[in-house]
Amino acid sequence: MTTSEAKAPKAGMSDWERRIGDYGTLRLRQRTAEMLGLPARVCGVRNCRRTRSCLFAFIDTKLAVCSTMLTEEERKAHDELLDFAARVYEAAHSGHFGNLYRLLFQNPPEYHRSVIEIVRHALPPGHSGHDGLDAIRRIAAQRLVGTI
Repeated sequence: MTTSEAKAPKAGMSDWERRIGDYGTLRLRQRTAEMLGLPARVCGVRNCRRTRSCLFAFIDTKLAVCSTMLTEEERKAHDELLDFAARVYEAAHSGHFGNLYRLLFQNPPEYHRSVIEIVRHALPPGHSGHDGLDAIRRIAAQRLVGTI
């Protein structure tokens, strides 16, 4: 295999999947499925239902098994949340906390709190992105208190 073949993007991969790699893609897909309650609600894998965690994904696409059992409308909502979580993951993983701040405050608080949790659990343990997400969470809490 030549070096150009090794670097060639896989067919069907989105831009964010190429940028964050296999580990990030798999973790994001699993954590998004868990945030939406898919393992407990629709997954055909018994262990996933029991633990309410996404334990199985297709190797080539990194898709959680339960995400393939969604209706078209549910799939659209899942993909929208996943795409946004991927942008936040990319900003947190790269350390661009200014971009992270802008991304998370363009959406309503309920939406970005879910994304923060998805990304926190998708990032590797001890990653510096956790600090940025914690800071965003504190800022959001202060804004919420200031509006009451």
